[in-house]
Amino acid sequence: MIGQHWRVNLDYAKELKNRDAVFLVADSRVSSRPDGRPLGVALMWVTRWNRTGYLAEIAVDRAHRRKGVGSEMLTEIARRARARRLRAIIVETQPDSRAAVAFYLHSGLRFCGYNDRYYTNKPRSPHQIAIFFSLDL
Repeated sequence: MIGQHWRVNLDYAKELKNRDAVFLVADSRVSSRPDGRPLGVALMWVTRWNRTGYLAEIAVDRAHRRKGVGSEMLTEIARRARARRLRAIIVETQPDSRAAVAFYLHSGLRFCGYNDRYYTNKPRSPHQIAIFFSLDL
């Protein structure tokens, strides 16, 4: 999945040691997937000063999308955020990521803002803005 869905610039091994992060892997051993690769991952960083979780990553293998894997991971991320007494989870995507936008809205997140200067690695384009969604806990 790395390179297909996951951000290749994140050091996932480092995140496993980060006490201010929640890293989930949807285990393929409970599915019919014979190759043992994970069905998906989710990564949330905790920002202590404002008691907010930043959902840095949520990805599901293409063959297993729309089967509840992402919803289960988001539910577990929210459960762990509540256990840490966080007040919200924030996630960012792009407006042209229609599947992501639909997933967040369907999952109960609400649109909470945008930033038209967020992506430094993208050419200036009205389609390359970041839009933010929040799950109030």
